Amino acid sequence: MIELYQLEQLAAFARCGTLSRAAEELHMSQPTLTRSMQKLEIEFGVSLFRRTKNRLEFNENGELAADCA
Repeated sequence: MIELYQLEQLAAFARCGTLSRAAEELHMSQPTLTRSMQKLEIEFGVSLFRRTKNRLEFNENGELAADCA
């Protein structure tokens, strides 16, 4: 089940642009936020991010989810 705090975290990532800045805004650690985003992807059943070596950004699904959040 998707929790409200997960959607708030997704919206924070959309505002901040990076997980580290979003984690700072939310007063939590970056690894905790990363795990939460992974759980959200599992709940949605689709990938929300494009992952590269040192970068995480929304894919089309993630952009749609962030707009709705």
